Amino acid sequence: MKSTAAGVAGALLARGHTVRSEGVGGRRPHILFVLTDQMRCGALGCYGNRHTRTPYLDGLAAKGVRFERAYCANALCVPSRVAMATGQMPGRLGIYQNKDGRVPINATAAAHSLGVLMKQAGYATFYGGKVHMSPNLAPAVAGYDHVERDERDLLPERCLEFLCEARSSPAFAVASFLNPHDICYLHALREGQSRQVPPGLADLYRRALSLPETQLPPLPSNFAVPKDEPAGLPMNEDPDAPTPAGLMRKTFTERDWRIYRWVYARLVEQVDAQIGRLLDGLRQGGLDRTTLILVTSDHGDMEASHRLASKRFFYEESARVPLIVRPPGGPRTGRVDRSHLVSTGLDLLPTFCDYAERPRPPGLLGRSLRPLIEGHAPSDWRSFVVCEERNGRMVRTTRFKYCVYANGAIEESLFDLESDPDELRNLAGDPSQAEVLTEHRHLLREWVVATNDADGMRFIKRADRR
Repeated sequence: MKSTAAGVAGALLARGHTVRSEGVGGRRPHILFVLTDQMRCGALGCYGNRHTRTPYLDGLAAKGVRFERAYCANALCVPSRVAMATGQMPGRLGIYQNKDGRVPINATAAAHSLGVLMKQAGYATFYGGKVHMSPNLAPAVAGYDHVERDERDLLPERCLEFLCEARSSPAFAVASFLNPHDICYLHALREGQSRQVPPGLADLYRRALSLPETQLPPLPSNFAVPKDEPAGLPMNEDPDAPTPAGLMRKTFTERDWRIYRWVYARLVEQVDAQIGRLLDGLRQGGLDRTTLILVTSDHGDMEASHRLASKRFFYEESARVPLIVRPPGGPRTGRVDRSHLVSTGLDLLPTFCDYAERPRPPGLLGRSLRPLIEGHAPSDWRSFVVCEERNGRMVRTTRFKYCVYANGAIEESLFDLESDPDELRNLAGDPSQAEVLTEHRHLLREWVVATNDADGMRFIKRADRR
């Protein structure tokens, strides 16, 4: 679709939709939760990218809050999305891999999921786009009044139609865009496999193949494989897999990786434009001043860092995610939060509950981001966040990142993200960092015990078991 956002909003108004200028009682805002798939922080201009044009998300960040230290609960689609929908670490619900989402999660967690809570809070609810969660978290059975299946160009208009609808209650809308996830099929194109290739990807790939070196993005600064990299990283080498990262590390040339980065940038630009149509429509319809807008991604993409592609890794490019929040109200100067560690899997549900004035379910580990969004940082914010994977755990503290895996001659990594943001020097075997390593082992142990992470006990180093 090529209709402008102003045209979308104008068409809605022409069809008799009444745009409300404020939430119920002028207090509770409308809420728009925008989710992308596989978009890493470094893909956006507001996070420092100079090879991709993302004017809409950059503009949103310029009027809101951009979080620099936001991490997903699990760097894979289904576990991350389940975490955001429930406010729980996905492993506690038996969800570590995408295939785990084929069976329902426990009924209690489903009954306190995001759509159900917003509905109970009196919000009209909408879910549009990609779902990819457990069956009993599917929008049709999880509290959403309106469901739209389109994940691409139809989604902005469908979401606007819902938001602009005349009603006495505030609105909660999830717009879950598919891209830049299409990058997962670039390896198949390179191998001449055209089956299941998403629309438009083959054309992008053909264009990239014809470009001279000067028009391709450079390799990332951390293109090298780290010395003493743990052997337990999830390196898929199945040639029939959509993105066999381990195989690509061995077979992709430097030009292949630069082509990958060019195509990925175009997909990011596509989803930025789709989100832009939604944001422009809100502004045209007069809803932008009364709507809380939150944008994030389920996980990132390695995009050639450490000669890897796709997700599932604890490296920054995969586990760290963009998080941009524009609170309701008039134009304001953007802020960048560089100090607070955020877990998108744990903190988003409490945040939405806070703005909806609905008590969050008891026992959740996350915290509302509202104080940080509104510039009232609490003094007792968390000192670390955890990301999990079937065969590993990650602990991210203010300065360091500790990762441990289930097997291999080298099981641990420790990176000083202050002096080594590219994660190229594994300090786990450095005697001078033994105290830091022990400290992070203890933090993981405390987390495993405090959160009933039974599966996590196997990642506690033997010397630290008590």
